[in-house]
Amino acid sequence: MMNKEITSAQLQQVYDLGCLFALQKLSLEEALEKLVGSLDMNQTSATNYMHNFEAFRAGKVYKRAMGALSYEIFLSRFYKDLSVSEFERVMESVELHLEYRWSKSKAKHLEIRTLVDSYKVKLASQVVSPIYPDEVHEQPTELIEGAIRQVTINAYERNPKARAACIEEYGATCQVCDFNSEAKYGDIGKGFIHVHHKVDIATIGESYQVDPINDLIPVCPNCHAMLHTEKPAMSIEKLKQIIDNDKVN
Repeated sequence: MMNKEITSAQLQQVYDLGCLFALQKLSLEEALEKLVGSLDMNQTSATNYMHNFEAFRAGKVYKRAMGALSYEIFLSRFYKDLSVSEFERVMESVELHLEYRWSKSKAKHLEIRTLVDSYKVKLASQVVSPIYPDEVHEQPTELIEGAIRQVTINAYERNPKARAACIEEYGATCQVCDFNSEAKYGDIGKGFIHVHHKVDIATIGESYQVDPINDLIPVCPNCHAMLHTEKPAMSIEKLKQIIDNDKVN
């Protein structure tokens, strides 16, 4: 078992050191020197924590148990700091550990399982808006419905946390036409909205640090499709003007 007396402040430092160790930016000896020397943790507990962080990063099972407070702090930090795919590996590691503990002692660890389930819900709620791919294909010479065609796409990864920050700032209402799915469809439409990159991500061609407030904007699916009728994507202002002109006519 890990040291039961460790405090929240100490666990924050364990997290920082554990991440550095797992990324091989800190040796085990250096990490242990800080944990045992500065935090007054026993050698065994400190070593177990570091090996657990190795497992977290790899999505593998670890066999040394941790207290509920450790999970609460570590999962909170992981969720904030990691990408979705990296956090999913951490969750896989934790679940493998819980299965291992169950096989050995039939312990349910309900508090930890409840915490894990709460993060599963958070992950499930991070719906990524559809990707508008670059398609490369030959134009058909015959009008045949149901035919299979080969499509080559460049799929650019969307960051769900950036999406969530954008919606938190602007709300789930289309910033072009003011359509709100919940107002139209009730509960089934709650929170349903696409998030559009103001600068077409396909024109950037590489990963970049997105600003959820200045780079992203919530739009309804129809307006999103209309924005992408041009390459690079049409500006929000231009599509608004088209809508306004149509109302006048």
